Amino acid sequence: MQFEILSTIFAMSTSVMLALGTGLIVLITVAGVGLGFVGGWFCFKYARRKNIFNDTDRDYFQNLLFRAETAEEKLTKNELNLAKTGDRANILESSHRVIQDELAEERQNSQMLTAELTRERATRKTIEETIESHQKALEFERQRVDGQLARLAKQMDENHQELSTALRERTHAPAGEFATNPY
Repeated sequence: MQFEILSTIFAMSTSVMLALGTGLIVLITVAGVGLGFVGGWFCFKYARRKNIFNDTDRDYFQNLLFRAETAEEKLTKNELNLAKTGDRANILESSHRVIQDELAEERQNSQMLTAELTRERATRKTIEETIESHQKALEFERQRVDGQLARLAKQMDENHQELSTALRERTHAPAGEFATNPY
């Protein structure tokens, strides 16, 4: 019996030992695999940290850097051109203002000249009307004077004929009569 007990204990202890051994093997294997993964991950990160970019990435980034520098140079040139253009725009704007001011003055002068021309035309019309009325009055007076001159000429002619006749008659008349006639 003792042997049976011992054999049972031994069998049991062997089973327990075998189970414990298997558990330890599984535990050690799992721990080893875990440590291997963790170590591999850290090694990957370490290696990756030193060489983040590969050669194609370096070419790509050098190309990008070249493009960025070229774009920066172009931007600087464009900023200079923009500043020049801004100066030109300011000059053009001030010139535009000056031209607008001069144009406004010219418009005002034109309006003043138009008003003055209108006044001159009205004055001229008034003067022409005055001259025309004076010409009519002058023509009327000339006709009147011509009429009076014609009448005076007629009277002078008549008087001249009367005097001529009277003188002829008196020249034929005796001398006494000539002195007695009052004129």
